[in-house]
Amino acid sequence: MTLNRKDKEFISVGVSVAAGCKRCFEVHVEEGRFQGLTEDELAHSMNIGLQVREHAQAIAKEHGLAVLGLKLAQLVTRTGEDKKGGEADAPPGTRIEELTAVACAFAVNCETSLERHQANARTAGATDEEIQEAVRISRFIKGKADSLCCKRI
Repeated sequence: MTLNRKDKEFISVGVSVAAGCKRCFEVHVEEGRFQGLTEDELAHSMNIGLQVREHAQAIAKEHGLAVLGLKLAQLVTRTGEDKKGGEADAPPGTRIEELTAVACAFAVNCETSLERHQANARTAGATDEEIQEAVRISRFIKGKADSLCCKRI
């Protein structure tokens, strides 16, 4: 089974947020609406991207603390920030939700989330071809985001 245009845009919206590309997000929200995504679906995809991005940030923070030999309390006193991502606690989602999360995890280079969501996507009925297609979408958006940022330098 291949992904239809609506599913591709659902994934693209989440990846755009995870990759941090405002222009990509705007383009894919517009195209998603054209393909029939509702405002709730667009917001849901955006939320998946945000959750995966926050989870990747939490993993990076834990790893950084471990490498530096610090405890979270030491970091909090230095930064004034103590929020930790909660994506790891979320139950598995639907096929399209998990494919979106796979693509988002790829966009933020989070191996832990990528492995988790690949397994969840397969459990939800996604094929390896669909997982690869979701990653191709992510790779394309990451490339566009990079080129847009490079134009500003």
